[in-house]
Amino acid sequence: MDARMETFTVCPGHADVFGAGARGSAAGGGSGAAYRETVAEHCAAAERLGASAMLIYDFWQSLDPWLAGQLVLAASTTLEPVVAVNPALTHPATAARAVAGLCHLYGRRVNLNVVAGAKAAELQALGLDPAPGGKYERMADFIDALRAVLRGEPHSGPCYALRSAPPEPPPDPALAPRVLAPGSRSPEIAAVLPRLDRALVMAKPRADIAAEHERLAAEGLAGGLAMIVGVVARDTDERAWDVAHRRYAATRRDALTRRLFTRQVTSSQHRATIDLAEAGDLHDECLWYGAGRIGIDCPKLVGSYKTVAAALDAYRELGVRTVVLDLPYEPAEYEHVARVLET
Repeated sequence: MDARMETFTVCPGHADVFGAGARGSAAGGGSGAAYRETVAEHCAAAERLGASAMLIYDFWQSLDPWLAGQLVLAASTTLEPVVAVNPALTHPATAARAVAGLCHLYGRRVNLNVVAGAKAAELQALGLDPAPGGKYERMADFIDALRAVLRGEPHSGPCYALRSAPPEPPPDPALAPRVLAPGSRSPEIAAVLPRLDRALVMAKPRADIAAEHERLAAEGLAGGLAMIVGVVARDTDERAWDVAHRRYAATRRDALTRRLFTRQVTSSQHRATIDLAEAGDLHDECLWYGAGRIGIDCPKLVGSYKTVAAALDAYRELGVRTVVLDLPYEPAEYEHVARVLET
């Protein structure tokens, strides 16, 4: 596979719904020490893989993403956390202070995934309106204000006014965060796109990814796509499909969780995944939507090392600059992913 495609992994969650119950080797509802060990195990596997960063989700049932980001920094030597931050819940100066502090402590860049929340019920529980009105303008101004704070400059925008520079010195400009945000079907996303280093998208059939990249680029995205996708690879297509069907077969719990998630989801990326799963289990040659938790989890590329490597190369040609490997069934799966990346 072409080495120009950057690789991220995903930080395991700590709660049952995103941990062991979600088919990972994450600690589930276990002790804090067990969760720290799980994060360390995934960080070590990610570094052996050559990944440069680890994406950290923000679900209300999961550990605070800033705390998880510090765990990633402490458990690794090169990985950069990509911390989810919601402008509706966090002031840009607060986020900038956290970024600067972690950069100072670990001498590494801390990146951001600026999100608006994927589930209506969680937003409503926090007293937030799940309707999209105005959220993209706030996201855009949040990014501008945060970058101003990190440069030690004042900021005046439609949502945030910072009349003076912060008293502490700004961090090294070389450690300025890269900023990602989910792609969206809303035309209002155009306010955010020019400010992004990557637009984060769920894996889709190649024709859909091509159209999505073309649309986002026309609206101001210059940095390309970061695509989240699972990988199940073995030395032959047949063995890979056997593993996929055995390990990701639907359970009754999966079906219930998926129905609940489907009713609550507001993210257009998750909505597109659900719609594509309903259209069929298999798209293109190896993009599989048949796993039990599709909708919550992203689809998976299933096949031989050569088949999956060819699929990733095809996505690179369509504007995918970063592949974000979804949380695998167990850390040992990273060894098979490494075979794909070496092909």
